[in-house]
Amino acid sequence: MNIKRWLTAIFIVLVVIASLGFIKFSQIQAMIAFGESFPEPSASVKSTYAQAVEHTTHIKVVGQLQARQNMTISNEYPGQITLVGFNPGDTVNAGDVLIKLDTSIDEANLKAAKARVKLAKSTYARVVKLLEQKRISPDEVDQAEANVSIGEAEVQNLKALIAKKTITAPFSGHTGFDQYQVGQFLDVNSQITTMVGKDDAIWVDFHVPQTLSQPSIGSEVSISFSNNNQNVQSDYKAQIIAKKPSIDLNSRQQSYRALLSNTDQQFNHNQMAMVKIPSTTVNAVMVPTNAITRSHFGEFVYKLEKDDEQNWRATPIKVTLGDKVQDNQIVLSGLTGGEFIASEGAFKLRENLLVFTGKTASTQSENGVQ
Repeated sequence: MNIKRWLTAIFIVLVVIASLGFIKFSQIQAMIAFGESFPEPSASVKSTYAQAVEHTTHIKVVGQLQARQNMTISNEYPGQITLVGFNPGDTVNAGDVLIKLDTSIDEANLKAAKARVKLAKSTYARVVKLLEQKRISPDEVDQAEANVSIGEAEVQNLKALIAKKTITAPFSGHTGFDQYQVGQFLDVNSQITTMVGKDDAIWVDFHVPQTLSQPSIGSEVSISFSNNNQNVQSDYKAQIIAKKPSIDLNSRQQSYRALLSNTDQQFNHNQMAMVKIPSTTVNAVMVPTNAITRSHFGEFVYKLEKDDEQNWRATPIKVTLGDKVQDNQIVLSGLTGGEFIASEGAFKLRENLLVFTGKTASTQSENGVQ
């Protein structure tokens, strides 16, 4: 009797356990089926082909613009100002009067000198006639002739002195911010103003360390400028026209001068510039900048390859980067060219992730742009 009860209890327990196990198994199967009903994780990106290119590396140095006509104007003689012919920052033409000093005394002396020359010439004419009559010696004629020459030299000297007290612009250009008043006295060798010429070209002086490859005379360099926001403005081409015959003893740098067109007068004397000098040409690969992803392990490009079911999968490739060329990035190692890679949206990818490349992957694959 007791045995039957025990057997019945054990049977009931086994039935309960089997029922609970079956229910749990059904739940797990349902969860697995529910999980399998979701699609595989994926990402949509734009794509392109890596392009093999010949890339020229550059050396970047700081340069300074120098006007081809640049001068500090000074006076050779002292005097009081009688005329000011320019305002601060004026644009003047060659020959325009900048400053005129008082020449009243010099002009009076010039008038007297001319009178002495006239008298000397008259005296010389008389003594020549007297010599013909043999009434005087030849020495007196020579003395009269010398007096004429001395007088004429004095006239020329005074004219030169008067001319030097009128300071004119030696070339067309822009004056400095110097300001003067009529009646002001200028001492000898006073710096009146600086002038920068109006020219259709300007020099770019720069230095290259002797340890780097050196450019040659006649080669082209790229000149760029930065605005207040540190944005680099477009490159301008300049040609190297001169090379200093010796390396600077202190800096160990070689000095060069390039000629830059300035027809629009957009560049200024002493303006700083960035000079980009071609160095070496290497075989490299060019990809869009947005194809580059970065992590603690370095820089990567995701190569897109098809699996057995012809679906695109992402494969990370570690690369070594070179220069940036506008919206493209030069890759020095890791790619050989022709690889089908992710571009825009590459940051969403991980290894072996299912990738949808969009319509461009099939419509533009022939020309290498995805």
